[in-house]
Amino acid sequence: MTEQTNKPQSNTPNFNEQELEVLKFWAEQNIFEKSLEQTKDAKPFVFYDGPPFATGVPHYGHILISAVKDAFGRYQTMKGNSVRRVWGWDCHGLPIENIVEAKLGISGKKQIEEVGVEKFNAACRENVLTYVDEWGRTIERLARWVNFKDSYKTMDTTYMESVWWGVKQVWDKDLIYPDHKVLLYCSRCETPLSNFEVAMDNSYKDVTEASVFVKFKLNSGQRILDFMTDDKTYALAWTTTPWTLPGNTALNIGPEITYVIVEQNGDNYILAKDRLEILEGQYEVKTEISARSLEGLAYEPLYPGVISDESGTAHKIYIEDYVTTTDGTGIVHNAAMYGEEDFAAAKARNLPRQHMLDAKGEYLPSAPESLRGVFFKDADKIVLDELTSKNLVYKTLNYTHSYPHCWRCGTALYYSALPAWFINIQKVKARMLELNEGINWYPEHLKHGRFAQGIENAPDWNISRNRYWATPLPFWLCESEDCDNKVCIGSIDELKTRASNFDEVYPNYDPNPSLPSPQEGRDREGSIDLHKPFIDRIKLPCEKCSGVMARVPEVIDCWVESASMPFAELHAPFENQDLLEQRLPADFVSEYIPQTRAWFYVSHVMSTIIFDKAPFKNVITTGTVLAEDGTKMSKSKNNFPDPNLVIDQYGADPLRFYLLTSSIVTGEDLNFSEAGVSEVNRKLSLILWNTFQFYRMYSHDTIGTEAPHVTHSLDVWMLSRLFATHAEVTKQLDGFNTVKAGRAISELVTELSTWFVRRSRDRIKSGGEDARTALQVLGFSLVEISKMLAPFMPYLSEKIYKELTGEESVHLASWSEVREYRQSSLDEMSALRSIVEIGLSLRKEHNLKVRQPLAELQYQIANEELNLDESLEQIIAEEMNVKKVTNTEVISRTNWVSKADNGFIVALNTELSQELKDEGLARDIERAVQDLRKKSGLKVGQIVDLYFTTKDDNLAEILTSLVDRKKTFINQIKTSLEIEADYETQATINGSVVWLGLVLV
Repeated sequence: MTEQTNKPQSNTPNFNEQELEVLKFWAEQNIFEKSLEQTKDAKPFVFYDGPPFATGVPHYGHILISAVKDAFGRYQTMKGNSVRRVWGWDCHGLPIENIVEAKLGISGKKQIEEVGVEKFNAACRENVLTYVDEWGRTIERLARWVNFKDSYKTMDTTYMESVWWGVKQVWDKDLIYPDHKVLLYCSRCETPLSNFEVAMDNSYKDVTEASVFVKFKLNSGQRILDFMTDDKTYALAWTTTPWTLPGNTALNIGPEITYVIVEQNGDNYILAKDRLEILEGQYEVKTEISARSLEGLAYEPLYPGVISDESGTAHKIYIEDYVTTTDGTGIVHNAAMYGEEDFAAAKARNLPRQHMLDAKGEYLPSAPESLRGVFFKDADKIVLDELTSKNLVYKTLNYTHSYPHCWRCGTALYYSALPAWFINIQKVKARMLELNEGINWYPEHLKHGRFAQGIENAPDWNISRNRYWATPLPFWLCESEDCDNKVCIGSIDELKTRASNFDEVYPNYDPNPSLPSPQEGRDREGSIDLHKPFIDRIKLPCEKCSGVMARVPEVIDCWVESASMPFAELHAPFENQDLLEQRLPADFVSEYIPQTRAWFYVSHVMSTIIFDKAPFKNVITTGTVLAEDGTKMSKSKNNFPDPNLVIDQYGADPLRFYLLTSSIVTGEDLNFSEAGVSEVNRKLSLILWNTFQFYRMYSHDTIGTEAPHVTHSLDVWMLSRLFATHAEVTKQLDGFNTVKAGRAISELVTELSTWFVRRSRDRIKSGGEDARTALQVLGFSLVEISKMLAPFMPYLSEKIYKELTGEESVHLASWSEVREYRQSSLDEMSALRSIVEIGLSLRKEHNLKVRQPLAELQYQIANEELNLDESLEQIIAEEMNVKKVTNTEVISRTNWVSKADNGFIVALNTELSQELKDEGLARDIERAVQDLRKKSGLKVGQIVDLYFTTKDDNLAEILTSLVDRKKTFINQIKTSLEIEADYETQATINGSVVWLGLVLV
């Protein structure tokens, strides 16, 4: 028990302030620019940086990916490679369009066109970079080195022209075609979307809705084997989308399915034999029939007169291969325009293909009167009520399923047959899979798992969007009805050459603009503006029929722009063609795991088609950063800490290290915990800093690049441990594994502090040549650790490296070469520590506190090749607080305790002489003195006088004769009742009370 007086001030460093000082130093001395300059002629290490939107502030996902990209950029630069790092901005598409609609107080394409496309797109341009400055501050504070000044933007004319060139390469390979296909459609944004962009951000939500078993009444008088249909014969079909029932055109059945006719309550129902379980109540199976027996039977439309059936093919039963008995009834309702399989079957059977909904997802005037103008998601109840009133509902069930929603606005999507432009993925799948074999994926299972399977199952890519703010599709079609001429434009020069009215639309076009111009048809940089509506005014003469060609109204899917980044950011092939050739493929890319079906996928498509190369060699995919409770991070729920406040509290280094060494970098999701960042701060930053401060207490020597020459077993071990860790870190970073590399560094720092420094403390304090060598080893280790840690914790490593070496920056230093090390030293020290660990567990099990000296420890090692010399046994003696250590066969005997574990046997002599007992009490007193010094805020080495009072004569004798004054920095020890101490405490030692007072000397 102790009572403290004169509480000290905290010596904990303010890492945030330190980092801001380093950040200022980097900016003032242009350290990033210097790192680029000194490697400009070196071998390139290429990484592609997928551009983010600047329509919101950076979140933890952006911080994670920035940490990964920056870590490898720094590492490869230190290895002597040239790493080009230029930022980019994704400017086009729904994210900014939705924001601008809200800002202008409008909604939907009709109102956009009422405002005017030119005005709308101008607003998009003005607002798309709203948060650029905030992004810059966050990325800079995170210590990510990247060139913001020369950042590319996907809305730049140069970028858009390169996108056109890329599309033209695909066009010239005859891989782009127009078609009607069933696509996911957003009625709020009034545009189709790609399957992969909906899937990538988990835009599927579990919803519970009404599903219905519908009774389709067969026409009377049709023969099914010996059965004749009457006005009470129904085919049962199940659907989870009742709103599609007014558009029903046919019923589909499976070719190999056995069907039955059952009688129930006077009605006859047809369904699959394997699905009889859906029936409720008693029924009688009247006959089994094949699908062939049902083919061609006609039934009454649910909504007579709604579907125009000029061909006479509608409202009949057709056999289709896609029908199964997995669920439902084995009979599928076909709504031709609202399902991929439905549409294919309808097309093959020449069924009517008639839309029920308009572009806003509302029923057309041709729909049943009760539904006209109703939003499709609001129609289910109306349809069910109407069919129930007609006795055409067998039963309804609530059905929970995963339903797609728009990734930008959250509106429920639906499948709809639409005209669009497609890239033919089927023709290039085999080559894409072949090139994938040359890509290294981290984690590896993605290679033949999610990525390869995504390619195998991929539909043709819909690259057109019915929107405004994006790169326009460069396709011109002849307006003559009897001409099918189509042209794809691949550059501005080609457009100028072929257009009949280029100078009229772009009267101020300057192919080499020097100053920004506000003139008509110019963008902010003074170049030609390729956006709508200007480009829509361009006409081409048709070379096939002498007619006029007009551009198609659609714009390009923004994923085409993102996939074009490797060449479009360089304005290749119009400029920088040599640089492009150096940068294909990239050595490294990293994004979060859903990008396997988005940016990684589309990049692979474009690179395969255009260059016949994989776009990248190595891919790190991260998981998703979630809130601590495992739910999605949400501002409205306030379920995660502000990243800027976390950085202010702990610094950016601990946040970076926490993310880079968590399982999220191996593709698993991370439940973000601020406590995890705090733990890095406590267990790595503070330990490393305190170790550095300990070194500085005893030495201000400049540390060189050569390892010191050592003979002491602890020094040999420390350098071997350092070099082994460096080899491991190099191996793991070369293999793109920050988790294993970072954890190896963290373990090394712990062992440097808790083993080497602790074991060397007395050596260092004693002075002399041995102390000098120990300090050299410590200083050299700190420098090497700061270099290894530089990609992870750029600030702290900079601070330590600069002070120890006098060099300008750790980030201008070279990564050390892998050195040889003594494995035997590591094995011997590992054995020693195992012996100590077993010995300490013996002490704990038998209530033998470590401060109590024991007479002897004996040990036995199963591995005969391991031999501990006298110096190592001395370490065991000091760690275990025993007088003697012996390597011998351990046998059971009185007053001894022993324990065997993992090839080691350790025994302790527990018999205590009076001399050993007194020594143990002296150590207890020393511990009490040290506790008082620490709580009083005394510095290490600060000399004091110790005064004491106690009624225990033996304790008094021990205090004056056995307490180690040197270890406790005591000048003299005296007994006194009257002294006024600067610091005091009352301690209980072996049941006796002793007052201790410290007086500053």
